[in-house]
Amino acid sequence: MLSFKEFQEYAEMNLKDALPPEYENAKVTLNTVTKNNGMVLTALTVLPDGQNVAPNIYLDGFYAEYKAGSDLSTIMDEIADMCVAHIDVPQQFATIGNDFKNFDYIKDRVIMVAVSRERNAELLTQVPHHNREDLALIYKVLIDQGAEGIGTITIRNEHMAFWDVTADDIKSLAEKNSVELLPAKVQSMDEVMREMFAKDGMDDEMMEAMFAERPIEEQMFVISNESRVNGAAAMYYEWVLPKLAERMGSDLYILPSSVHECIAVSSNMGTPEGLAEMVSEINEGQVSPEERLSDHVYRYSAEKQTLTLADTTVEALGLVAAENSQTYEATKTNTEGSVPRHHR
Repeated sequence: MLSFKEFQEYAEMNLKDALPPEYENAKVTLNTVTKNNGMVLTALTVLPDGQNVAPNIYLDGFYAEYKAGSDLSTIMDEIADMCVAHIDVPQQFATIGNDFKNFDYIKDRVIMVAVSRERNAELLTQVPHHNREDLALIYKVLIDQGAEGIGTITIRNEHMAFWDVTADDIKSLAEKNSVELLPAKVQSMDEVMREMFAKDGMDDEMMEAMFAERPIEEQMFVISNESRVNGAAAMYYEWVLPKLAERMGSDLYILPSSVHECIAVSSNMGTPEGLAEMVSEINEGQVSPEERLSDHVYRYSAEKQTLTLADTTVEALGLVAAENSQTYEATKTNTEGSVPRHHR
């Protein structure tokens, strides 16, 4: 059996043989990509002749298939099919090298994303961000949005220097744009499950039998955005938690189930320590390392309109407590480069 390194080299050397003839002059290269929470993935990049933007095809999942018993020729065909499906990049990406230099293009596309401070400590030295308890809000430029997911580019310190803007400028734009470009979606867990079962063909009568009416204070609510990608940041939209707390008639506990969504429950449901233990167990067993947000629980105070850690403190975690407007030293730089695609 090939090691992962040998598998990577095999894929790089043999992919062209699996691609259609029109891609015979394409450039195939191996590269590593650092994702959320410091996860490093290995990707093949296939750059057709005359094109300056190419998709990353991550090999980690294909190697898992190989170890599970799939033969190499079948896997190479699957990789080739994925390359062909994504090789014709949207027009937005084809011109992004020039567009990204123009702040007038950027300013209406800046959005915010919530990430773990501890797991992304190195990244946070390189990007504008604002701390929120044990989380940080980082900022991205939304380039593409469709049925397959969203395409973004992370804003880095050197980009701010090029545009001559501050982290607070970026934050203000992100707060405004995120609400408009990625509207919040708040649903009860029962509603979410009903949608899933309906897609699987379950009839209404059976669903009615499964989901009995419950008092609102006993329900769980899922907070995300309409794309359900990087939707945990929606808990920071100005109206989301105040309106939900008013609806439930109590303070809220917020369970960060992943970077894509959070779960809100009444503060009368359980203890923060018990809920945090549940979050930690779910993260360990059901959430991929790249998508984990936090092992801790937050409390939203309806009276104070504040969101704070409930089961621990920032100081106990060894993190800086004050909100941070990132400072930086950087020189102007060309912003052209690889453009990450995010699918879910």
